[in-house]
Amino acid sequence: MNLFKKKNNQAEAESPYLNARRVWNAHEGELLVSRKLWQIVALLALIIALSAVSGLIYIGQQPKFIPYIVEVDKLGEAVGVGIAARAPVIDDRVLRAMLASFVADARMVTPDVAVQRKAVFRVYALLNQGDPAFLKMNEHMNGDDERNPFKRAAKEMVSVQIVSVLPQSAETWLVDWVEEIRDRQGAFLRRDNMRALLNIYIAPSSPKTTEEQILRNPLGLFVKDYSWTRKM
Repeated sequence: MNLFKKKNNQAEAESPYLNARRVWNAHEGELLVSRKLWQIVALLALIIALSAVSGLIYIGQQPKFIPYIVEVDKLGEAVGVGIAARAPVIDDRVLRAMLASFVADARMVTPDVAVQRKAVFRVYALLNQGDPAFLKMNEHMNGDDERNPFKRAAKEMVSVQIVSVLPQSAETWLVDWVEEIRDRQGAFLRRDNMRALLNIYIAPSSPKTTEEQILRNPLGLFVKDYSWTRKM
């Protein structure tokens, strides 16, 4: 019994039909594995290609101008400039400093022509042509002897002390200050309590914005309109 069974097993193992079937099964298995492998590779390549195309579309839709981050000190003066990916969030303390500087520069009167001219330049850095504030400031700076700071400096000087800068809304700020007027010899003449309402807005940079403009107006803050008066 055992001898016959051993022979039968040996014959079955050496059968040409079974050998061919094993070879065919092995070949089909290799093809199946290879086909699945190439399907996986093709799927990965498609995912990578779609990601690359999406990335190119996203980059193409981004603004082409370069934004900057400008660091300012407690007085609102620019102390550092760097390229940034996004515009920084505006701190109210910086807004207060810039608006205080705007009022102080606009109302200051000094016999030093160079200092006065720099103050005027700083004022106009926060003004846009076409806005009411631009026209009003032109009238003030080019007005009569009582308003034009260069003409007024021939007989008196004005120093400005900011008292408060308070928001009234998202676009309107109230500024209170004291002006001390002295003659050219330094003798005290009077002290005026003043108040102004400033209507402001933030204008984003554009491809035409120069580095000099960014340095002069780091936040793109502009005074659209204003009114000031002497407090009774």
